[in-house]
Amino acid sequence: MGTLGNKPVTTFQALEKQSITGNAGTTYALDHSVTNANDLEVFVNNVRQEPTTAYTISGQNIVMSEAIASTDSFYVIYQSQAFSKAVPADTSVTTAMLQDDAVTSAKIAATNGLTIDNNGATVLTVDRGTSAGTTIDVQKDGTSLASIGSSGSAGFIVLNTSSTAGVGLFGSTNNGGCLLPTDGAVNALDNAKDLGRGDIRWRDIYLSSGVYVGGTTAANHLDDYETGSFQLSMTGESSGAATGHGIYTKVGNMCHFNWYSGTRTINSAVAPVLTGLPFTHTSPYGSGSSYASVVFSHNTYVNNSSAGYVNIGSTSIYPTANNSSGGTVTATGSKYIMCSGSYYCD
Repeated sequence: MGTLGNKPVTTFQALEKQSITGNAGTTYALDHSVTNANDLEVFVNNVRQEPTTAYTISGQNIVMSEAIASTDSFYVIYQSQAFSKAVPADTSVTTAMLQDDAVTSAKIAATNGLTIDNNGATVLTVDRGTSAGTTIDVQKDGTSLASIGSSGSAGFIVLNTSSTAGVGLFGSTNNGGCLLPTDGAVNALDNAKDLGRGDIRWRDIYLSSGVYVGGTTAANHLDDYETGSFQLSMTGESSGAATGHGIYTKVGNMCHFNWYSGTRTINSAVAPVLTGLPFTHTSPYGSGSSYASVVFSHNTYVNNSSAGYVNIGSTSIYPTANNSSGGTVTATGSKYIMCSGSYYCD
C-alpha cells in the first residue's frame, strides 16, 4: 500500500574522504568516478592543491603534476556529490541515537571471544534486577553447563548444572556466613556431595577450629591433631634432668604417649614420680573420673611395679605396687623404665 509524505530514510548521505599512500609516482586510482578535477578537493601534507594545475583526472585515476612520496599526507574529498551509504560514518553514532533495550544479546555476541579491560576499577557489573535467579549462564554449544546468580540475599555458583550430578556452592548468611553444597538447581543438600574423590584428592586443609566427623554434636567435634616429642624427669636422680626418648600423638582431647628413659643413675630411694607429660591430665566427665592408667613394659626403676597412673590436674606418672595398695620406692643404681599410656587433656 502506498504511503503519504516523504519516504523514510534508509540510507545516510555523507561526503567521503579517500586517503592515498604515495609510491613516488604521479597516478593513483580513485574509489569513485568523477566528472573532472573540480569534483575533488585534493590535499598534500594538508595543503589544498589547485585543480587542473596540480592535478588532473584520467578515467578513474587522479594524475598529480608532481610525484607523491610515501611519507606525504595525501588524501582527496569527493565534493561534487554525496554518496548514499547504508552504514553511518565512523564515530557518528552516539548513545542518544540508540533506543533503550534496542541492542539485544544476539547483536553483541563475540564469535572470536570478548575481552573487557578496565584498570583500577570494577571491570564488569552484571545486574539481574529485582528478581533472584541465574545472572550468568555458561554454555557450550547451546547447552547450559554452569551458572552464577543470586538466591534471596546471597549468591551462588553452580559448577555443574546436570540434573543427576549437578554441584554448586551457595553463600548462606546463616551462622555469620557459611558455604553450602548444592545440586545443579541450587538446592542446598545435606550429606550428598563429596570434596574430591578416591583418585583425585585435595592436598591440605587448613582449619582454625575443627571438624565434625560422623555427626553434628559436640561429641563429634575433632578440634586438634598433633604429634611431637617430650621428656620426663625421674625422682631419686641426683640431677633431676629431663631426658630420655618420648613421643606422643594427640587426637582431639586424647593424648597417646610412649617413653623410654635410657639408662639413668638413681642415687636415692624415694617415692617414684615421672614428671613432664606433654599435656595436663583433665577429665571431660567431672572431678569424679578415674585417673589414666600407665603400663610399664620394662621397669628397673621401681621394684614390684608394672603399672601406674596419671593424676588429674598434673603432668606426672605415679607407679603403683603390683597387687597392693601400698607405696613404692625407687631402686638405686643404673636403672631404666619403658612406659606407655593414654589420658584425657584439653
